[in-house]
Amino acid sequence: MKNIDFHSHILPGMDDGAIDVQVSAGQLVRLKKQGVDRVFLTSHFDFRRESKERFIKRRDEAYEKLLQVYDKETMPEVFFGSEIYMARGIGECDFEGLELQYTDTVMIEFPREPFGVWMFDLIETLLFERKMKLMIAHVNRVTAAYKKDVCNSLFDYADLTFQINCEAFRGIFASDPFQGYEVADLKFVLGTDTHDLGKRAPDYDKALKKLQSPRLSYLRASVEANTERYNKRIDKNITTE
Repeated sequence: MKNIDFHSHILPGMDDGAIDVQVSAGQLVRLKKQGVDRVFLTSHFDFRRESKERFIKRRDEAYEKLLQVYDKETMPEVFFGSEIYMARGIGECDFEGLELQYTDTVMIEFPREPFGVWMFDLIETLLFERKMKLMIAHVNRVTAAYKKDVCNSLFDYADLTFQINCEAFRGIFASDPFQGYEVADLKFVLGTDTHDLGKRAPDYDKALKKLQSPRLSYLRASVEANTERYNKRIDKNITTE
């Protein structure tokens, strides 16, 4: 199976991630050494602050810079993506071109504000009315920010895919980031959410090691199954492009 980092901020100068191509190259080399075969470049995007067209233009320009230092022998395959900020009113927005490349999945980041029912209303609009495939970014931060009843309601949306940051497995006390939740049948994938080569450097290998714990067998099985599901989708769409 090809390991995928579903969440990264590697494109140079796009957001609060890599400040230049040297940092970008360092992040990619580290990911490759840590066993990552593919990585989605999910720069921050906020419909309220920038047009989709402007974002995609900046992303293309940053990608061209990245290609100048890209080495397929020492770096994972790279694919476009975006991390879209959840905000009121985006349910009617055009998401085309913002998906994780070669998939039809859109990654949504919960806002940094108290929970509001409108958040679930938005998820339902995108899931059920617009029939979109959604991935919730760094769900471990959602469980840290909101009350348990809110998180349980979120986990009731079985059609969602939940991306876990590798940071969830740091420290001796991070034995099970979802202890107390009924999540064994949900769809999980891993992401480093790497921003730099310092405090937010890639740590995919450490998460893989933690997932070998017997008590996390349910999570390891989900990550492996859903990573393979995305690999198949990518492979199929690359060959038919």
